[in-house]
Order: sequence, then C-alpha cells, then structure tokens
Amino acid sequence: MTPASDETLDSIGTAGVKLLQRRSGYRFTLDAVLLAAFAATEGRDSGGPLLELGAGSGVVSFLLACQFGLGPVDALELQPEVHARLVRAVALNACEGRVRPLLGDLREARSLFAPGAYAHVVSNPPFRPVQAGVRSPDEERALSKQELACDAPSVVAAARHALSPGGRVSLVYPAARVAEVLGLLVAAKLYPVALRFVHARVEAPATRFLVHAVRDRQRGLAVRPPLIAHGEGPGGYSPEVASLMEPPLAERPPQG
Repeated sequence: MTPASDETLDSIGTAGVKLLQRRSGYRFTLDAVLLAAFAATEGRDSGGPLLELGAGSGVVSFLLACQFGLGPVDALELQPEVHARLVRAVALNACEGRVRPLLGDLREARSLFAPGAYAHVVSNPPFRPVQAGVRSPDEERALSKQELACDAPSVVAAARHALSPGGRVSLVYPAARVAEVLGLLVAAKLYPVALRFVHARVEAPATRFLVHAVRDRQRGLAVRPPLIAHGEGPGGYSPEVASLMEPPLAERPPQG
C-alpha cells in the first residue's frame, strides 16, 4: 500500500508503527507518543477494551496496540478523510481486530457507545481555544488544533459515558489548562490519580501535562517526576523519550 501524492508514510515508535498523513494537513506531535506511554504505564492493570477519542492518524491507538500490547482499541475520528487514512493504516500495521477505526463525533457519545463499554479512554484532543490565535485556512488543521468541533467539557463528558465503573481516562493538555481540566474531571467524578508535567528541557517551564483519572473512585493524587523531552539522548531527546521513539541499536535490522 503506497501513499497518495499528497500523503506521507511515516514510522514511529519501537514497534515501527506506520502512519499515513497528509503533507499539508495536521501531523502528529510528540504529545501523542508521550500520551501512549503514559496511558500504558498508568493503566497497565486496567484490562478490557480501550477507546481513543479524536484518533486522527491513529498514532496513539497503534502505539498502544503494537508497542505496548494493549487492546483492542476503538479509534474514533470525526473527519471522514482522516478516518479513511486511519482505515488504510490498520492494514499497513496488520492491526485488524486490534485497532478498530470508528467514524463519529465524540459529542454524540451517548448514541455511539453503550454506557460503560470501555475500561480505558485516551485522548490527545484539539486543545487551542477557539478564540486563541488565528484559525488555520486548512479545515483539517483547524479541526485538529482548535476546539471547533469539541472542547474539554465534551471530551470529559464522552469519557465519563464510555467508561465502566473504576475505568480509567488518560489525557494530555497544555500546562496552562491544568486547573480547568482537573476541575472538569473531578466534577464528572473522574478522579485524578496521576499527574505528570512535560518540560522541553530541565530548566524550562512545563508546556504540557499528562493526567490519569479513575471513574467514581478517589484514591489520592500522585504527582510523578517531571518528564523532560529533550536532552543528550539519540535524536536530541532525553533518554526516556528516545527509548520510546526507536528500537535499541542491537534490535534494528542491518542496513544495506
């Protein structure tokens, strides 16, 4: 399966996940890789099916299934063209039955999913407020980056509906929105149990946060050590992040 003229075929992660992305459309960022690893670590004992809200190219879903051995994962995407690339990527990654692409609007979760159908919900949603910055003239980029088709309350509401009692939700958002998002989670009785801030470098302020919450069960909040993205590791990443991006040299196939 070859990419179309306006697409690229990209690879990410230690399992060599393959993704189809539009050259001029929205392209996944490091946030997706960090979320997949965080969700797999914090939710390792959750068991049961997973749901990704706003799956885009499917990077989080494929990493969860291929790199971390979780699933099955239902990957919900709103945009038909993006969803069509996601469907093709399932075959590329031989993930039939492990990653199941769904086309739909998370704001309509009550008509899409049975209540309590999932053990774990993950989302790397569009998180730029509508009024913040200039809207991209490209519709795919605009919907993927700004809260035009969904906002934080709708993401939390969809997660609440989809999760079984004791189910987990893992999210990534800008650090500046930590109070807002944690407040929304608690109001929905999705109680945060793990919080980790992401910093570009050791001396830099946090730019993102990762949060893991449990439905209906208050267990106390653990603040994890800071996650440093860049450093002296391969590719200019920190050793922790570099270990998520490519297999160790000893495991790579010979070149040439």
